[in-house]
Amino acid sequence: MLDEGLFKIFEDNEESAEETSTASNMAEPVESITFAKTIVVSVGGSLIIKEKPDAALIGKLAEKINSLHKRGYRFVIVVGGGRVCRNYIAVAKALGASNFIADSIGIAVTRINAMLMIQALDNAYPEVLTDVLKAKAILDSGKIPVYGGLLPGITTDCVAALIAEYLNAEFINLTDVDGVYSADPKTNPNAKFYPELSYDRLLALMKLAESKPGQNLVLDLPACLILKRSKVPALILNGNDLDNFVAAIEGGEFRGTRIIEREE
Repeated sequence: MLDEGLFKIFEDNEESAEETSTASNMAEPVESITFAKTIVVSVGGSLIIKEKPDAALIGKLAEKINSLHKRGYRFVIVVGGGRVCRNYIAVAKALGASNFIADSIGIAVTRINAMLMIQALDNAYPEVLTDVLKAKAILDSGKIPVYGGLLPGITTDCVAALIAEYLNAEFINLTDVDGVYSADPKTNPNAKFYPELSYDRLLALMKLAESKPGQNLVLDLPACLILKRSKVPALILNGNDLDNFVAAIEGGEFRGTRIIEREE
């Protein structure tokens, strides 16, 4: 069951509305263009943060997004924590931190990673955002909202799914494998690749993987549930192949897993 605190992000009150209006006014004007579609990209921390941040990959990803943005595609970027985040969480727990505090430390790491992404993007909003409701006004101003984690217990994939749900946008998860497999393809060469999965089948696979110790999930269960409940169009792609990423957005041929309502 999702934490009720998760949905406090969406409390619609006067203060939030005023802040959203302020965000719109603060953003610099850009040329008027016709927007094609809105895409929320969840950038896996394991993809861009290895032993240290992969500046080359961050720059190449930003270059592709910059180019697509200039052509009318609207983006929201959510950046994960990666190995560094997991290391900090492990040390925090070893020192006696509660899960809440350990997760809060992890969130801080994701926001540092998000700041790196902001530096590489041409039209990024200059601050890491912590309020889902601000995304729309910033998008409408022509800027790219960038997020890290939001709440303890909630992954950045889940944050991205929530934002996609809120904006009626598409969801893309960029990870370090080609899509969803029946097992970890890095350790099991016989793992089956799924080019398409229904929401229900995705949930079943993630539940099965979660039950096995040491599994690295492509998407966590709360993110899957959010995608399912609002039928959010979703793709899971390998972020190391950025031409493939562009092809998927443009509607061309690509390798990855598409999440659909019913499998054919």
